[in-house]
Amino acid sequence: LEAQVRREYQVEELRKRLLALQEDALNSLIDRALIVDEFKSKGYSFPENVVDQQLTETIQQEFGGDRAALIKTLEARHMSLAQYREQILDRTIVQAMRNRKTGHSTVASPYKIEKYYRDHIADYKVEDQIKLRMIFIKKGGAAEGEDPRRKLGEELLGKLKSGAKFDDLAKQYSEGKEAKFGGDWGWVGKDVLRKELNEVAFKLKAGENSGLIETAEGYYLLHVDEVKTAHTKPLPEVRDEIEKVILQEQRAKAQEAWVKELRAKAFIRTF
Repeated sequence: LEAQVRREYQVEELRKRLLALQEDALNSLIDRALIVDEFKSKGYSFPENVVDQQLTETIQQEFGGDRAALIKTLEARHMSLAQYREQILDRTIVQAMRNRKTGHSTVASPYKIEKYYRDHIADYKVEDQIKLRMIFIKKGGAAEGEDPRRKLGEELLGKLKSGAKFDDLAKQYSEGKEAKFGGDWGWVGKDVLRKELNEVAFKLKAGENSGLIETAEGYYLLHVDEVKTAHTKPLPEVRDEIEKVILQEQRAKAQEAWVKELRAKAFIRTF
């Protein structure tokens, strides 16, 4: 996070951002210490193999199964394996305690879901979209006479009119990055394409091809697979998505209230 902030900000603003990062990190460490202390004071415990399993997974996923590579990394951080195991245990405790406090205390009722949908209806509006395929041919740079690359584009247009499949021609001739996928751009809105392409593409009906479109850098052929007109997503379509958002918000509030209680019971001095 610090490296990212240093790339994005300078001088006075950078200093403020770094101080805010340091404060956030300190508060996060304090919260973690309070949660671990709560775990221990309640007499909770984990089986020893829980840490072993997580350590094994870390070595497998982050170090390709090489335990020696982990040890070298820890040495570079001036950390022993025992300290690292303790760190893993603390993370496990924090996650388990957070889940314990919020896992069963949140519910997204139908009323809450419907209210969220009404309050955020603008978020579920979908503008006109087309499922687009594209063939792109770079200009040949001919100083005089007809550009042979334009001639290729006209030949491809003729093949399309004769019944050739657009995706087959795209795979064979297109110089766009989507060529290997048959020129498939997926679903696009009106804010994706450049103006001269946009004007043509959104006049096409499903199954139609464009004529040859010339731009400064090359020639384009467009094909529309499907069309979606502007609409608002119905509640049943987004119900699961809204439920996840509501539950996430409720868990965050519950965790914040819980940690606030832990802080109120503790004596905390920062320096």
